[in-house]
Amino acid sequence: MPVARVFGILAAKPGFWLMAFGAAAGSMCGYGVAFWLPSLMQRSFGLSLVQTGQFFGALLLTGGVAGILLGGWLGDRLGPRNRRWYALAPAICYAAGAPLFIAGVLSSSWPIAFALFLLPQALVYVWLGPVLTAVQHLVPAHMRATASASFLLINNLIGLGLGSWAIGSLSKALTPAYGDEALRYAIAAGLCLYLVAGALMALASRFLQRDWVD
Repeated sequence: MPVARVFGILAAKPGFWLMAFGAAAGSMCGYGVAFWLPSLMQRSFGLSLVQTGQFFGALLLTGGVAGILLGGWLGDRLGPRNRRWYALAPAICYAAGAPLFIAGVLSSSWPIAFALFLLPQALVYVWLGPVLTAVQHLVPAHMRATASASFLLINNLIGLGLGSWAIGSLSKALTPAYGDEALRYAIAAGLCLYLVAGALMALASRFLQRDWVD
């Protein structure tokens, strides 16, 4: 299936762009935090390299697996009732997860940080199943693989390309004022991108019923 033909169909649908840029904002935050969080745990929380690996591994395993499973469950349960939920459920999860993540980053000890990170780590992964399902249903069945590839290209170009750079640049800019704590505040500021992602997903939900292709 020619990519230009599939992309032409997607480009005419506002829901695609809102979901693509919403997921990209979330991924920009997620990749950026994942890149810099180990440095934060050593610099601001005093963990050793081994302890940091254990902290990060446990967080990604428990939170990540739970979030992906929860996203699939929510999509299967709510999506067939109203297709808006394929984007609205991730929007709610993004908005709920961001404040807890920020509180964890600004906390005073690593056990408190881990407890505060665990739930939002799951919530920010909820989008994967429902949103990819929605993207695939914006085009006829024989175009779905190309639609997913187009969506993931936008998502990863922005997320992988800008996430770690943006937080690192902000940390560098804040260093004269905050010293070793600059990274903490840069990550906290970057986590606001999850709120942007949630807002874009909420807007996208308004178009899914109209643009859906069975």
